[in-house]
Amino acid sequence: TTPTFALPPTGAPPAEVDPKTGRRKSAKAEAAAVQERIAPRKRVTDDEDTLDEAAPETNPGAMSASQDDEDAPRFIKRELPRPRGRFTRVEAQRLSFFELTRAEGKATLEAAIEATEHRYSLLRTLEHRYNGPRGELTQVDMENVLRQHGIMETLEAQEKRNLQTAYASQRGAAGRVAWALGLSPSELQRLTHALLLEEEVEALRERFRNEVLATSHLTHRLDLLGKDKYLADLGIQKRFTESLRKELERLVKDSMSDATDLHSLANVVGRKHGAPAELVTRAFERLGLTEKLRKQLSSQTVNPSH
Repeated sequence: TTPTFALPPTGAPPAEVDPKTGRRKSAKAEAAAVQERIAPRKRVTDDEDTLDEAAPETNPGAMSASQDDEDAPRFIKRELPRPRGRFTRVEAQRLSFFELTRAEGKATLEAAIEATEHRYSLLRTLEHRYNGPRGELTQVDMENVLRQHGIMETLEAQEKRNLQTAYASQRGAAGRVAWALGLSPSELQRLTHALLLEEEVEALRERFRNEVLATSHLTHRLDLLGKDKYLADLGIQKRFTESLRKELERLVKDSMSDATDLHSLANVVGRKHGAPAELVTRAFERLGLTEKLRKQLSSQTVNPSH
């Protein structure tokens, strides 16, 4: 027997049925539905989203979804401890102040005194390791415990040696002394007063003032002219510059006839008195003698008979 197959219907396709009314859609309605399906969808803007959020009662589905989000479990990030790796810096726990007041604390304080230059650096060392009796360790607390152990005199003797050495090596400049010892200017002043070294320090500074003003070597004086901060620290900058200006004017007067310009004048003065010509030229500029000397040299060129 020959198999037979059902043929597709030759008529028009059945019209779609409206699910709401149960009636067949007309050709016009079907075309509108197809057009609606294939038309591009309108993009929702941020303003419309804001309006939807402001009026949640108009969208019960969104309201229920937001309630579901609120009911969903939330995962809160735990506060984990800080890492303690090989290179992590962790502050050591401070010890009690009363550890320093015991007999064993004397050896600790003596070792700390040997490793420091003055009481301020000693305090900075101890305050990282020990608490004070009422919170932070203060200088008064530290000095009291040093006197209790009878080693305050040891610290003061070491401070005096360090101050005397620093003032001698820095040639009386208080600013350089403070920098060398790691002190602020106010700390240096308080330390000098506490050690009763004010008269000794002032006498030492006066000695260096007299040395600077009394030096007769021209090269040394020209070199000191460039050290404004040092001269100002000693309080003799004005006196020194006035003295050097008068000396240079005298030397230039004796050498003016052998020079034709400022450069040759500096060479002549330097050669006669054993000073570098560069320092002489710099002194002319710093002391404000350049224009005056140029006028004198130009007038000498115009009137060679004079």
